[in-house]
Amino acid sequence: MRRLYIPLAWELLFVVSTIIMPKQSFHLFFIFYLGLLIYYYYFHKQFSFRKFSRNLKRIKRFWIPVIITFFGLLIASQIKNRLILPNFYAVKDGTISIITRNDIIPTIFYAMMMIIMKPVAEELFFRKAIISFGSRKKVFLLSVASLILCAVSRAHGLLGIAEWMLMGIPVTIAYVVTRNIYISVMAHVAFEFYDNIYSIVYAIGRILNR
Repeated sequence: MRRLYIPLAWELLFVVSTIIMPKQSFHLFFIFYLGLLIYYYYFHKQFSFRKFSRNLKRIKRFWIPVIITFFGLLIASQIKNRLILPNFYAVKDGTISIITRNDIIPTIFYAMMMIIMKPVAEELFFRKAIISFGSRKKVFLLSVASLILCAVSRAHGLLGIAEWMLMGIPVTIAYVVTRNIYISVMAHVAFEFYDNIYSIVYAIGRILNR
């Protein structure tokens, strides 16, 4: 639990900052994810590129769970976008808008943040660091806590928190079932690539041709 004091304080500072300075959300998110990556990679060695590369060679034990988790994220996204948002369109969900300058360099940094930094940082903190294994009750309670903490970092309103908790369920299940953080990381990266690549490529093309 001691390893959580600093990142939990870091998240609290981040959430307060997004409330006070919403127009600086891009910089705040970038610093937040970068801080988590530095903390868990350099100080606590929670990610190993060697172990990750070994996992890439496993079809049944790695790629099949990754694909299942990816489709779980896709289903959760469809539920959020096609069922929840249309039926609660009059309710502000409080999701934090990431505002960035309409220029090539900020767009590239945005792509790097959303496709690589965000999923890796979230999995190392909200899944691996928070969820510890013991009794089923303990795993369940910590899983719910991880979903809430992750959702609070993305939204301030109750509807938004519920939406982002829904989005976190597939990767949480993947980690709890397999106890392999590299599966949830890979699935999360793949989904963020799928979810963001079109808008990013379109934005870069529009900037280069203006």
